[in-house]
Amino acid sequence: MADVSQSASLSSIAAYLKLTHNCDEQAALKEAKEVMNNLVIMRQKGFITGWYFDEYGHLELLPSESLVKHVPPEK
Repeated sequence: MADVSQSASLSSIAAYLKLTHNCDEQAALKEAKEVMNNLVIMRQKGFITGWYFDEYGHLELLPSESLVKHVPPEK
């Protein structure tokens, strides 16, 4: 999945927020736009290369190679 640049769309993020936070369509879309904006900023700054929903429905971020070099491996 290393070549994913974006597979969670604005509408899928809004649907996720609507479901998990029990909010209306308008509020979910507003929050989704903010989330998407922050994801794009993180990608532009080189922190991540993309994002997607995993098989459990969690929004996952793909860290950039330069970021991975600075994070110690899990023990």
